[in-house]
Amino acid sequence: MKNARINNKVESSVILAGAHIIAPGRLPLRQNTATAEVLCRLLNHERLNGLDAVFDASTTRLAAYVHYLSGYGWTAKTADKATGCADGRVTTISEYWLPADTIAAAMAAGAGAWCASVRIARKALRAKAAQATREAERTNAARRARREHHPGQGSLFEAGLHG
Repeated sequence: MKNARINNKVESSVILAGAHIIAPGRLPLRQNTATAEVLCRLLNHERLNGLDAVFDASTTRLAAYVHYLSGYGWTAKTADKATGCADGRVTTISEYWLPADTIAAAMAAGAGAWCASVRIARKALRAKAAQATREAERTNAARRARREHHPGQGSLFEAGLHG
């Protein structure tokens, strides 16, 4: 980009947002967020990949949340892992986890109670899932009604095109 601003700040903005300080990192103040859930799962000795995050933490942005957590002082380990796909390909995914000594230090400093409150907060948020689905359907229907289509535009996957 020609006019992009250069950011020379060393500190991440998430650090400035405030957090509970424990060794080895800080715990996010807000406990009903995907960032908090990802950290909670990592502190629970889980090894997460993008698909796990979609189904377990309701996010498609696991790598971004792992990056955000580095701003809180958490350094997740990462490794590439080969996986088979439903369409017959083999692809490589990233898997993230926290080292056992990091988890032990965090739990000794009180992260277990924080994780319990994150699970409660996320459960309360998930209780609103049906309402959010209905709201998203209304929003998408309104967008479809306003969308202009080219007269020749169709779906590449419509019946009769493969034949």
